[in-house]
Amino acid sequence: MSDAFAIFILVIGVVGFFVIFRALRKFDPRAGEDDARAFFDEHGHWPDQTPQEAEAERAELARVYTLSEPDEHDRV
Repeated sequence: MSDAFAIFILVIGVVGFFVIFRALRKFDPRAGEDDARAFFDEHGHWPDQTPQEAEAERAELARVYTLSEPDEHDRV
């Protein structure tokens, strides 16, 4: 009886290993990243942002990060 139980546990372990292995091979955490970047290039904001939120974020970044002009010696 204990041999049958050990074989059963072994079979469940092997099947579980292959299920997890196949799931991990198909899992790509960056799958939607290219689509989101294409959306940003086309619309100017991320898919989870409204245009108003994107404009407010740009205004805040422009306030914090200003561009410097080079002086007469081309130093910034």
